[in-house]
Amino acid sequence: MTAAIATSVGCLLLMFTLAIAFNVNIGALGFVAALVVATVGGLSADQVLESFPADIFVLIAGVTYLFAIARENGTVELIIRTGVRLVAGKVALIPVVFGVLAAVLVAFGVFPSAALALLAPLAMTFAAQYRVSPLLMGLLVLHGVNATAMSPLNSYGAVTRSVLTDSGLADVSIWTVFSLFLAMYLLLMTVVYFAFGGLRLIRYGHGGEPAVDGVDVEVTTGEVTGEQRATLLAIAALMVLALGFGLDVGITAFGLGALLTLLFPKRADGAVQGISWSVILLTSGLFVFVGVAEEVGAIAYASHAIGSLGDPVVTTLLAFLTGGVVSAFASTTATLGATFPILIPPLQAADFAHIPGAVAGFGVAASVVDVSPTSPSGAMLMANVRNRAKQVYFRQLVYYAGAMLVTGSVVPWLLLVVLGLG
Repeated sequence: MTAAIATSVGCLLLMFTLAIAFNVNIGALGFVAALVVATVGGLSADQVLESFPADIFVLIAGVTYLFAIARENGTVELIIRTGVRLVAGKVALIPVVFGVLAAVLVAFGVFPSAALALLAPLAMTFAAQYRVSPLLMGLLVLHGVNATAMSPLNSYGAVTRSVLTDSGLADVSIWTVFSLFLAMYLLLMTVVYFAFGGLRLIRYGHGGEPAVDGVDVEVTTGEVTGEQRATLLAIAALMVLALGFGLDVGITAFGLGALLTLLFPKRADGAVQGISWSVILLTSGLFVFVGVAEEVGAIAYASHAIGSLGDPVVTTLLAFLTGGVVSAFASTTATLGATFPILIPPLQAADFAHIPGAVAGFGVAASVVDVSPTSPSGAMLMANVRNRAKQVYFRQLVYYAGAMLVTGSVVPWLLLVVLGLG
């Protein structure tokens, strides 16, 4: 092991430790760590910046720019209201509708944390009013948010596609990975629905939760404005132009967003402020660090060490479990970006037949633990629960996250890697 490789390993561990302990954006630490490793490895500044993920930068900035406008003018709220009205008094469908809304928003490009921030307060208020289990509601919303995060329009999908391309696996379709990832989440959400109160909702029309005073939900039916219609058309156009005609997603989103701000100038400032700069910093810094680590040989060294374990099936299970543990305390996007470049080469070397399944399964293992109350997503649910004591809810989320740490790794591994389904 060379000094540069040892420095890479030390910097990676230090990055995650500092990010967890002090809530520092790991992307900012990634830029600093990349400079340290490059100095030890004798790389120039130009070599460091060669790894900057310009494509991901444009994708994230463009999509969040467009959806910042949609949030500012009430289009996202309109989509949520429309979904809630579809319930039409059927209480058993309320958690399902919120889960579907979360999945749809994220599939179209709303980033998971933003979608959860939009939906969690309303979902938990509905749970309190209709006596729905807050655990059931929270899990379906959070899993719905994650279920479509592997979409090519979102962060998990963008990171995964970039890593696959850089690993020489451009022929592995991100849509195949997304489909397997989504299938695992649909299975999980179905189990969650029936295991945590769905049957009672179907039978009795309520979840047996205590009534909560002062909880009222007003689902307004205000008239749709011209600006909202234009925004809905812009979102539809993004899907058609990017997915149907192959236009660059980020640039197309910027163009549509710019057109909306020309038509409705008062949204211009909010659109720029709404770009997910923290996510951009995270992915950019992490990719630059991984690129420098690869340049000095650290990725090849780690991949060789993993590959020396022999059986790629066992290797994959260990990677799934490790990803779950790391992601429980760190960003899922960061976990994917840092680990995929190490996991994939040994599978390639072993001529493994189920690489799309392994990639999708790792994404599931790294994201299902987001429900932990120590994570931002779990904390968001905790902050909005109304019809259960927060300490009780905290323990429930901890127990569930612990169960997901194991089953969220083992089940996708059995189905997608061992059995090779899909």
